[in-house]
Amino acid sequence: MKTRIFYAFLFSLFISCKPVKEETKDEEKKDTSAAGVKLSELDQMIAGNADNDSLLYQRALLLMGMKRFEEAHRDMQKAVAIDSTKASYFLALSDIYFAGNRIMYARNALVKAAELDPQNLKAHSKLAEVYFLLKTYNESLEQTAEMLKISQGNALAYFIRGMCYKETGDTNRAISAFQSAIENDRDYYNAYMQAGILFQLKNNPVCLEYFSNALRIKPDSEEALYGRAMYLQESGDYDRAIQDYTQILKINPRNKNAHYNLGYIHYTYLKVYNQAIKHYDDAIASDPDYAEAYYSRGLCYEAVGNLGAAKSDYEKSLQLRPGYELPQLGLKRIAAIPQL
Repeated sequence: MKTRIFYAFLFSLFISCKPVKEETKDEEKKDTSAAGVKLSELDQMIAGNADNDSLLYQRALLLMGMKRFEEAHRDMQKAVAIDSTKASYFLALSDIYFAGNRIMYARNALVKAAELDPQNLKAHSKLAEVYFLLKTYNESLEQTAEMLKISQGNALAYFIRGMCYKETGDTNRAISAFQSAIENDRDYYNAYMQAGILFQLKNNPVCLEYFSNALRIKPDSEEALYGRAMYLQESGDYDRAIQDYTQILKINPRNKNAHYNLGYIHYTYLKVYNQAIKHYDDAIASDPDYAEAYYSRGLCYEAVGNLGAAKSDYEKSLQLRPGYELPQLGLKRIAAIPQL
């Protein structure tokens, strides 16, 4: 039994698809200190001018960066009460609401921002993503159309379109949209990954090109390596599949699915049962509740004649997943073998 797991993508309003520079601890401390100084300055200015919506907005943005969202929310409510005509204020409110997982409030704030400033690309792009998260795909597609009116060839608009088409089962249009995203941004990692997954589901070898491009952008991407390895495995290129699974384990030694699939290749195709057992051992060490790995290791033990160990693994698999049919069949096979 192959593991066909594809990694979930984080599709969030406020997370970029592009690589970002990681800050060192010293840089983080420096930034925090600078933010603290700036916050003290704003506190003093607001104390002497409590009705200055611009100062409240600036402090809210600073507080958001410090993850002090309740305080930021209070400032933005005051700012909007003073001046409700600025789209930037409602965009800030939407960020605060989204950080608190208050999606409907975020949507309402974004609708207001787009009404105040119809040419605001940020408002339309965030609305498109919010509608996607709410599974109202037609509304999301409408917002991508607005994005493309404002910014012709906007890669994010095409990517969101692709996600909407994918979720509604229109695979061909989804692929076309992801390709358009890539045409407009050659380093769009998530677009390469989504196109690769859809081509793999079609059993189309072009998926390898997309996964490889994703790896060009993120060389240590476990999901890109896994997607490529799965296609290579299913197309019979076991050596290259093993290379990719092995590379995954260099990045993350506890990736249970890579361990499992290495065991599957060695058991099913290569018939190297002792090596398969080692890989299943590693999968179980990575996840002691991995019922499929116990069952598959039991098959290996059964193949080499260690029926006691096979029986133990089948029983453990059933303990972890009651009603699991395959280990039940394994136990029946063992029980039917005449005892010497």
